Amino acid sequence: MKNLKLLRQEIKAKTTKEITAQILSFIGYEIDRNYKFKLREEHTSSASISELGFITDFGSGWSGDIVAILHEYKYISLSEATIYVAKLLNIDIEDGRYKL
Repeated sequence: MKNLKLLRQEIKAKTTKEITAQILSFIGYEIDRNYKFKLREEHTSSASISELGFITDFGSGWSGDIVAILHEYKYISLSEATIYVAKLLNIDIEDGRYKL
């Protein structure tokens, strides 16, 4: 059985505003200097990144972390999104704690 909950907790502990912005930039989003960006085709940015790295989309009311945005907006399974972000953060997923 996969222990994604523990891995998600470690991801959240390592995530900052800057790290979230870097990951979003890496996957193709343009982040402005105020940590705002467009999730959809729109004229102005409607999403922003909080100090703790959480994302809020004021256009739809959605909010979540970097794993959730990959799952919800890029249609990646939750487990794949979790593993992807863990690898980007250099979290060792092979050490036996996560049983992946």
